[in-house]
Amino acid sequence: MSTENTVRESSVPASLSTRVCLALAQKDDVHPWESSPLYETLDPAVLEALEAQENQQWRLEFEVGTHVVVVTGDGTITVDGTRFSDSDLREALDSLNDRNQSLRRID
Repeated sequence: MSTENTVRESSVPASLSTRVCLALAQKDDVHPWESSPLYETLDPAVLEALEAQENQQWRLEFEVGTHVVVVTGDGTITVDGTRFSDSDLREALDSLNDRNQSLRRID
């Protein structure tokens, strides 16, 4: 296994708000920039404050557009009943990275 693959496989955004944005974009099958901004619904600082809690026994449910998002203290993100794992989020990131590399080659 190459170093590049190892790094890519272990890369999941540290920010909970970024992971939520990726899950929403993945659910809509769009680039995150094409999704409704999360901050229009929920201040991302709320997610970061919850994530910083020592007690992981919390659950936050909120709506973003037509989606119902559930985030729990163990880092689980669910959009409309679909659970997004770390591997799902890595896949979303990889597809963004691949798309960006393709665009750079065209330039």
